[in-house]
Amino acid sequence: MYPHDLLEKYKDKGVLIDTNLLLLIAVGTYNTARILSFKRTQRYTLEDFLLMRRILEHFQRRVTTPNILTEVDNIARQLPEDEHESIAAVLTQLISNSFEVYVESRTAVQTHLYPAIGLTDCVTMSSAEEVLVLTDDFELSNRLASVGRDALNINHIRHFDL
Repeated sequence: MYPHDLLEKYKDKGVLIDTNLLLLIAVGTYNTARILSFKRTQRYTLEDFLLMRRILEHFQRRVTTPNILTEVDNIARQLPEDEHESIAAVLTQLISNSFEVYVESRTAVQTHLYPAIGLTDCVTMSSAEEVLVLTDDFELSNRLASVGRDALNINHIRHFDL
């Protein structure tokens, strides 16, 4: 299925943005110049950030998990302390505009995948039944596809006009 088709299929159901891409959105929203200078986002470009913003415009519902949000918050706090208040304001806005799905950790670790992919990705897989997942994680997107769930990997869609 082409990216445009997936965006259309899930526009009313929602999108779940994986940790690294949500961090990119947060840092880029805070300060686009920080994308290239922050060690955790410097693998991305301004165009990647703008692509993610365009994709988000297709969705009424943005789904997330406490696990993803905790990871993003912890990573964002690797920015210098004098930037914490500003990045926290951006994260507050992103969190406020998201629908949070909770999967108990004790449930998530019961899957055979837990040793291989970890807690956050197990929760993401459990939460992805009705939504499109946006990620940069090849292993996660492949595992989602293997169980019939849809995902878009940013590394595969950069050349599409979305």
